[in-house]
Amino acid sequence: MAKFLFVVPPFFGHISPTLSVGAALLNRGHKVVWVGLRDIPRGRVPAGGEFIVPRGALEQYEADLEWILKRQDDGPSIGGAEVLKLALEETYIPFARMMMKALPGIVEDFAPDLIINDCISFAGAICAYKMGIPYVTTTPVPPDVMGSAMDMPKIREWQEGLILGLQRESGISVDFPIIHSDRMNIVFTSREFAGMAEPPDVMQFVGPVRGRPDDGPFDWDRLERAEGPKVFVSLGTLLVDIRKAFFQKVVEALGGEPITVVAATDVDTLPEWPDNFIVQGYVPQSRVMEKMDAVICHGGFNTVNDAILHALPILITPIAYDHFHTAELIERAGCGRSIRYKRLRASDIWLTVNQLLKNDTYRKAAVQMRDSFLRAGGSEKAATSLEEVVI
Repeated sequence: MAKFLFVVPPFFGHISPTLSVGAALLNRGHKVVWVGLRDIPRGRVPAGGEFIVPRGALEQYEADLEWILKRQDDGPSIGGAEVLKLALEETYIPFARMMMKALPGIVEDFAPDLIINDCISFAGAICAYKMGIPYVTTTPVPPDVMGSAMDMPKIREWQEGLILGLQRESGISVDFPIIHSDRMNIVFTSREFAGMAEPPDVMQFVGPVRGRPDDGPFDWDRLERAEGPKVFVSLGTLLVDIRKAFFQKVVEALGGEPITVVAATDVDTLPEWPDNFIVQGYVPQSRVMEKMDAVICHGGFNTVNDAILHALPILITPIAYDHFHTAELIERAGCGRSIRYKRLRASDIWLTVNQLLKNDTYRKAAVQMRDSFLRAGGSEKAATSLEEVVI
């Protein structure tokens, strides 16, 4: 039996795949703990695992954390270097500083055999490096997400300068970044979907992972009674400010159509909803996907993965961050269509959804990508890879 400690950011899209891997480790008799900056619903933590939020140490940062999370809504209105600044300088590095106030004490008490740091949770790697504990990285978004931007010398120099500065604050004087493991990076997609002909040896593509608790309430009877095609629509858990405008466009496009739409959003997002919409704040997404015929989303990778795992064609409306890179991968794979959110009109949604439902080419491409995901091994492969580091 070994002890595994996951260090995660307060973004459920990054937490979710680790819950599946953690469940696989728990089923094999290991001890598993997560450390994060915000609580998640108790029902989503696998049985036998523990999710720790060091509230005492974080109390002084509560206002800062709220501001950072709210700041993510600005992503759709900015671009280029501003997005990189928001992500790295205003989000990931402050998260690391907050987490480092409590993480060393938690690590000392739990004494993990391995620390698994999410790719934007730099504190996990810093703490592991300082305390001489092996660590690996998990990446829930497609690798090479920054694309050509990171080939620009000034941007790369700026990024490394920030990282090295953070490391020096923590008492690490090496002149190279240690925030990502040089031992192993578990990537939650397939090599085929990522489009990387020669990925670094450190990357282990395990595909999307399953096994996290996903048994929330849902009106299954209503869904079973619905006739015609069924479309799932999600905007993820962030991006609150544009939610109303986004779903208003979806309603204008698909309201009253012979289509059943499952909208993953709070019912008060709009004052009223058409009769062909099933609206719920939390949707057991992976189970609902089994009943769907197509998906509309902004590019959150968990939703994209669930869609492809069920061989569903996707209309992706990229808004910010890694969404654009994911959109390129979807179009390259042939399993969906992309329309930038800023250009999105209700008529575009209606036309594209009809194309996805009627043209079987998209579903066939999604089947090919699904098969590549399944071949990658999933949560069991990821758990085995983690075991091999410590056992």
